[in-house]
Amino acid sequence: MTCCASTGATGLPEPPRHIDIILPEGAAPSSARMLADLFRAANEILPGKPYRISVHRLSAQPGGDPRKWQRRTVIFLGDIHKRWPVADKDSARIHRILSLAPRTVLIGGAVFLLGDTGLAQGRAIAVHPNFSASAREEGLDCGDGSDLTTRNGCISTAISAFAALPVILELIAQDHGAFAAHALGTYLGLKQTQPNRHSRLSLGFLHKARGDRLIDNCLSLMQAHIEKPLKIGELARHQGVSTRKLQRRFLDLIGDGPLTIYRALRIERAQQLLVQTSLPLSEIILATGFGTHSNLARWVRKEYGVSPQTLRQQAFRGAT
Repeated sequence: MTCCASTGATGLPEPPRHIDIILPEGAAPSSARMLADLFRAANEILPGKPYRISVHRLSAQPGGDPRKWQRRTVIFLGDIHKRWPVADKDSARIHRILSLAPRTVLIGGAVFLLGDTGLAQGRAIAVHPNFSASAREEGLDCGDGSDLTTRNGCISTAISAFAALPVILELIAQDHGAFAAHALGTYLGLKQTQPNRHSRLSLGFLHKARGDRLIDNCLSLMQAHIEKPLKIGELARHQGVSTRKLQRRFLDLIGDGPLTIYRALRIERAQQLLVQTSLPLSEIILATGFGTHSNLARWVRKEYGVSPQTLRQQAFRGAT
């Protein structure tokens, strides 16, 4: 079961937001994996796959109309050992990107790009200790040197890629709300304020319900009782509401009743156990409350198009 695509004010699906992660010359593309994976995780959890991620060096930037930067989020991913080298031919190009992009993040040695392009005046920046002496010598505003990140208008800075993760979550919060960003951080283990109670599918339902507390609590209860599913009356009683109210809340906010959502979570758990473990089918049937092999097979086939055995074989062959 999937969530519908997010829509704008016109009711039409919103186009994906372009994320350009730009690397200095010579940097390995793998250095961008952590940041790119954060946006890919957002595409897994949020409806409509809202981000289109591109990782490239400045020399290989997409061509075309320079005004395209007005519609993109740009991340200059420098490292913590050396400043971003700027060739004369690149200075005007970088200046154009920094001036036009509605959101830019400068990481590590990329913070020097502000000074190199004449855009540093009046901007406080977060500087890694490796660069603090050089940055102060060049007149950059490093404050007292304790900031891990800063934000000045449309430009943010971070001392490292790790420090930049909260900045990326803040961008996602701007796009999809604080709840979605918090849920994503929790899902990835970046938030420690509450336990990670939700699976990917559950987070999708909760996002669709705009973080409704009744649905949040109910989804957590469902996931805690996958092995022996509760009846709808028991779900309602645990929440202190009537069965009718619980049914109506799910239909109004998610579009399906609680038992349909409950079954989807059980199918998700079955899929996880099939592709991630070697548990016998008999144990997976018990662990997901489907009761019989034929019942499990029916719902797995309906959701994934193949039998449980085939799903497992595909995973072991690396086909899923």
